[in-house]
Amino acid sequence: MINSKGDLFIEERQDKIIKYIEKVEKATIEDIMSLLKISRSTVRRYLIDLERKNLIIRTRGGALKKKYFKYEFSLNEKKDLNLDKKKKIAQIAKRFINEGDIIYISGGTTTLELAKILFDIKDLIVFTNAINILLELANNSGIEIKLVGGDFRKKTFSMVGQEAINYLDRYNFDKAFVGVNGISVSEGFTTPNELEAIVDGEVIKRSKEAFILADETKFGAVAFSNICKIEDVDYIITN
Repeated sequence: MINSKGDLFIEERQDKIIKYIEKVEKATIEDIMSLLKISRSTVRRYLIDLERKNLIIRTRGGALKKKYFKYEFSLNEKKDLNLDKKKKIAQIAKRFINEGDIIYISGGTTTLELAKILFDIKDLIVFTNAINILLELANNSGIEIKLVGGDFRKKTFSMVGQEAINYLDRYNFDKAFVGVNGISVSEGFTTPNELEAIVDGEVIKRSKEAFILADETKFGAVAFSNICKIEDVDYIITN
């Protein structure tokens, strides 16, 4: 029992370290000591363990954000990160949406900013697998909303799984707007969760035009699960 509690405490501390490094991109041992109120030797031990798990790049005197990652932030953790950039991307994406379009908006915080500014486009039909997108659009009388069914992921408020794929197989979209966690020439578009990658990939296949919404921090990053190749999409919208 003591070991279990101890392991949990270590995981909580390491999660805080990962989140901090993701935010600042480069952290010194002193930064982490101050953040967690722990000793230098403990910080070094945690960084060695996180590097072994392939979650950070350890440097002399600290650690760097790793461009390849498995860790997945929740919506609440991401919602305020690079918010101005997300709003700028959303404004650009909106220019491609016309009255009467049938569009798909994936889950995510950048795509949420797009959903917030669609109030003046009439006769839109919006498909989404994300509860936060649904709630944002719910009071817009000019938009018909179609929620994709499936298994609910609490971390991202998104519906995934075979039921979601079966639902999507019945429809085609004029345009799809998809958020991603990583963009690289070799691996294409990636996201930490395999189930979400499958849903996003299916949506892209079923769309006349596919738009990726991603701020500059996503370029060069590679997450755990592949969505599709670079050539499978029509536009990348960034800040």
